[in-house]
Amino acid sequence: MSGHGTVDNHVALANPRRVRAAILSVSFLPFLYYGTKDTMFHFRGRKVSRPEHLLHAVVGIALAIMFTHALRGHHLVVLGALLLFVVAGGVDEYIYHHEIPAEESDLHAKEHLALLIFIVISLATDWLEKSNWNVVQAFEGMLKAGGGTP
Repeated sequence: MSGHGTVDNHVALANPRRVRAAILSVSFLPFLYYGTKDTMFHFRGRKVSRPEHLLHAVVGIALAIMFTHALRGHHLVVLGALLLFVVAGGVDEYIYHHEIPAEESDLHAKEHLALLIFIVISLATDWLEKSNWNVVQAFEGMLKAGGGTP
């Protein structure tokens, strides 16, 4: 409570960058889990060719760049890495993923969903960080930007 009988709903964070890193690291774990399972499947299930392994390496590098720069809030680098991911992943998908086993297809679907969740959480983290981690302030700012009244 403040001195005037109102509630102070501002969350004071000692190190907002660490909070951001913790949130994003935890939200990336499901993708790492399914990505690891998919990679292991390529050695025990459907064996992949050298060119496909190279595409997977490019995808992995793009995702590593995306993740590390998402932690730092470098949005343009994240977008560039996502573009590289889309190109390399698209080439992989359209050249090598015809009639893949159901187990591998299932892993890919889970990986893609996990990556989408990570991206949404990354955007939400940026949004909250810009509002000093104050959810009420963040929604009020969103309403004002949309022409509504808080």
